[in-house]
Amino acid sequence: MRATHFGTSLFLLATLVACGDGTPSSEEKASPAASAASDPKDVLAGLPPEAQPYGLDVYTAKCVSCHGDLGQGIDNSPALRGLTPAAMQEKLLAYRAGQPQGAQTAVMAQAVASLSDAEIAAVSLYAGE
Repeated sequence: MRATHFGTSLFLLATLVACGDGTPSSEEKASPAASAASDPKDVLAGLPPEAQPYGLDVYTAKCVSCHGDLGQGIDNSPALRGLTPAAMQEKLLAYRAGQPQGAQTAVMAQAVASLSDAEIAAVSLYAGE
């Protein structure tokens, strides 16, 4: 079996196992972001190298117009400085889940709605300190 097929099969198996029976536990109901990996590297480590998104690509496509080239923030958009990759991933997952995170919740929820867990992990590693 080729390594690519094996890696893809392993990823699909892990995804199916993670899905369970579709009934959210009480922990998942309380906080979807809390069930995510605390380290963005863990999310990316589960993917074969060729399937791992690049944080710079995600940042350029989704973040740079509001947060600036260096994450300094533009207008009402805050600077990203001071957020660790794990904290950034947690915030982005919370935005995607629709949890209020401040004044820009609606804008951020729309910005991250289409991002996968892997894309969120990659951009968190790229933009987090």
